[in-house]
Parts: sequence; C-alpha cells; structure tokens
Amino acid sequence: MRRRIGFTTRASCLLAAGLTAVLCGLVLGETDLVRAGVLAVAVPFAAAVFVHRSRVRVASRRGLEPHRVTAGQAVTVHLTLTNRSPLPSGALMLEDRLPQGLPGNARFVLDSLAGHESRTVSYRTPDLHRGRYRVGPVSVRLNDPFHMVDVTRSFTATSDFLVQPVVDQLPAAQPPRSDDLGDGGGSHSIGAHGADDASTREYRIGDDLRKIHWRSSARVGSLMVRQEERPWRSQTTLLLDSRATSHTRSRGGASATGDDPRLLDSFEWAVSATASIAVQAMRRGREIGLLDDPTRPELLRFTEREQLTTHLAGSRPVPTDRFDPLADLVRGAARESTLVAVLGRTDPATLRLLAEARGRGRSSPALALLIDVDGWGDAAGGRPADDPEIAATVLRNAGWRATVVRYATSTATAWQLLAGAGSSPLAARS
Repeated sequence: MRRRIGFTTRASCLLAAGLTAVLCGLVLGETDLVRAGVLAVAVPFAAAVFVHRSRVRVASRRGLEPHRVTAGQAVTVHLTLTNRSPLPSGALMLEDRLPQGLPGNARFVLDSLAGHESRTVSYRTPDLHRGRYRVGPVSVRLNDPFHMVDVTRSFTATSDFLVQPVVDQLPAAQPPRSDDLGDGGGSHSIGAHGADDASTREYRIGDDLRKIHWRSSARVGSLMVRQEERPWRSQTTLLLDSRATSHTRSRGGASATGDDPRLLDSFEWAVSATASIAVQAMRRGREIGLLDDPTRPELLRFTEREQLTTHLAGSRPVPTDRFDPLADLVRGAARESTLVAVLGRTDPATLRLLAEARGRGRSSPALALLIDVDGWGDAAGGRPADDPEIAATVLRNAGWRATVVRYATSTATAWQLLAGAGSSPLAARS
C-alpha cells in the first residue's frame, strides 16, 4: 500500500492568503497582519502533521460475483472498506480501476467510518466481450476534519475474472456415417464385434509387415494393415483458423462492450462456433482435440468444458498467414478422429493442405465451416477475399462436407446444415 499526502484547494487558498498577508504586513509595518498571515500559513501544515501522525488505518477487500461469465454478461464487484483503528475517519472517496478497454473508473464517496467499522459498496461492470479481465487496484482518499489535507492510499491487490465465449445449444443433427458426435467409435477403433473383427487402414512406410491384413488387401487391391492394438475410443478434433489475415472486423470496429461481438468480428463467430461444437461433442462422450495456433503447432486435448472455455476465452488472432506448420497435425487428426474445421479466408495452399489431409479411403468424417468474411466488412488490409463457394467446392471434391457461413447466421443453423442435410451454402439472414 502506497500513501501520499497533499493539500486541498481550500488549504492552497489559505496558504496563498497567509503568505500575501505576511508580505503586506512586512511592507506596511503592520505586526498584527503578519501574525494573522503566519497563523493562516500554519493551519494547513498543522493539519498535515495531524493527518500524518494519526493512527487511522484503512483496509480494503474486493469480491467478484461470479468469477466466470459468458460474453454479453456483467460481473458484480463488491468493495469492503474497514477502519482498523479505534478513531473515526473523515470522509472517504474510493476509486477502483476498471478493466483495460473500459472508460473511466468506479468512484464512490462514503461518510466517515467509525472505529473498527466496515462498509461495503458494489457496482456492476458493463456487459463484456470474450476475454480475460482485471479490476483494481483501489485507491482511497481521506480528508482531515477541516478538509485542508487529503491522504491518498493506493492498494496493490487486483482481481481477475474470465468472460468465456458464447456456447450455443446445437441441434442433434448427425453428419454422414453417423460417427461424428454420436456414441459410435472412431473410424480406426476396434470393430463392433470384438478384437477379431479389427478395422484396417492403408499401409504406410514403416508399418510392421506382420500386421498386413491380406484378405482386405486382396479385396481393395492395395496393402492394408490391422489396427487391433489401438483402443476403442471416440475423438473429435477442432481446427480453428486463428490467422489474423483470415478474419476481419466490421467497419465500425469492436470495443470491449456493446453489441454481440460475433456480429462485429468474424473471428469471434469462429471462436463461438468452435466452443459450441466442442461442448456438444463432450456431452456425447467424445474426446476433444484443438488445433488453433499455427505459430505454436500443438494438439491440445480437453476433457472438461471449463478447460476448453478457459482456453478459448484468451484466444486471439495470430500475426501470420501460414497454415503449413499445422500440416502434420491436421493429417494425423484426419486419420484418427472426426475433423471439424472452422475456417476464415482461405488461400490455395491451405485448401491443398486440407484436401490432401482428407486423402483417399478415409472413413473418418471431415467437416468444414467456411466463413464468408466479406460479410463482416472490408477485407483485412484491402486484399480481396477468395470466394468461399470455390473453397467449399474444392473441399467437397476432396471428401469433406463443407458449408459457407454468411454474416449473421447462427451457429445452430450452420451446424444443422453442415452436419445434417445441407451441402449448399447458408442463405444470408437479415
């Protein structure tokens, strides 16, 4: 805690008047005027000494309710001030610093606190967008009884809270082959009739030749290997396109509060869609993997909703236009799990990578939501956006199920058309 003492406007005026009286008294030879001036100058300094030597000690405590909210909701902040000394305090002014991006601070004025008295004040933050936020520290100003001196005591404690992305309830639509978000096993797990009825896959260089399944190889005309050693499990991998060049904001920009952020920024729509699909998969017992940062290629795994939403609350567009650092991870996810990609602006290299990742003979579903980012405003940096219809056609020809998402389309509608019946793009909704 830091402490700073300063004169009020009243004290400054009294000091100026006292000094003027002293000078005039000296010039005019008026002793009484000099004495009056000295007294006027002495009063503010006496008040400062009194405040400095006083044993009034103030403590503060902050509480948040709740510590986690969904985007578009507010947090209530409770500030408790306690006078730890037996002496009463003067009037108090509290100022609590609001999270970065919000204008101003929260201010309160309290009457004097009696000895050992505690008092609580509360305020609500504005409805906030997705992210991690911090409130505090709080500062307290105390006055002496004559309002000559104020003491500012700045505390250092802060409080953090989380605004997680909006998670929409998705319809219970199932994609082709019904193993996307259902209770069925993954595409490479042990067969439904037991370990002897093993699933197979194409032979890859380095595979153990003793595991070649000759009957399947003869049937398809190429080498196939058994996978009975792999445990039965259901997986869904989400691919979130977080490249800054793949998304754009509306012409009005985006602030920390206000309208639905998914209508202001295509990346916010992508994050919310990713969270919604992943949570639906978790409810159906799926293991979740997430690929979301080409600058740090890593497959993140989540088993609980809170872990996932905490991570996505802090997701930000990354300053890169490259997708290839994720190539090996995307190929692995396409082989071993259902792959759901939420894509912004795509380029030929990215489309080629995704098409090749699907490959031939893959039984795992691969689904893609392609966001028509032009609906959110001008293309980032003035570069023209690639036609999402063309990108969707390329992916469909490679075995993906792809849908184009227009501006203001809900996640639930997009998912229903993607996982259910629709290979045609979504219509714009006003």
